Amino acid sequence: KQWYQRRVREPNELCVIQQGIRFKIDVRGPSRGYILEVWGNHFVLPNLGPIGANGLANPRDFQTPTAWFEDLEVEHTIISKFQNKLFTAKQGNSPFDVVGWHGNYAPYKYNFKNFMVINATSFDHADPSIFTVLTCPGA
Repeated sequence: KQWYQRRVREPNELCVIQQGIRFKIDVRGPSRGYILEVWGNHFVLPNLGPIGANGLANPRDFQTPTAWFEDLEVEHTIISKFQNKLFTAKQGNSPFDVVGWHGNYAPYKYNFKNFMVINATSFDHADPSIFTVLTCPGA
């Protein structure tokens, strides 16, 4: 759950939730995943260079949610991180009671089935960056 919409994450999907966005993860059944925290910058699509406009991950394949809200009067525990420390706070209503937002600072997901694979099979391996979906430039 997020402020935006209930989103189902399927196997082989990448989900990016930016700093400051409240979210809740409901897991049903066996699951696994990875969490990566990025400091100082945001993820962007890599420069395609000689590959051209039709390689790797295309911007059109990234999906953003639509507005959604939850009207519950149940106590929630909010866990926040600030300066590398975790803090908790109790709240008597749902943290997802926001109907919409303004701007483009939203979570998104990407299905790896849409990734345009490029490979060099003639005599040498391609640089590992050829398999990059998103990158986070250094500050």
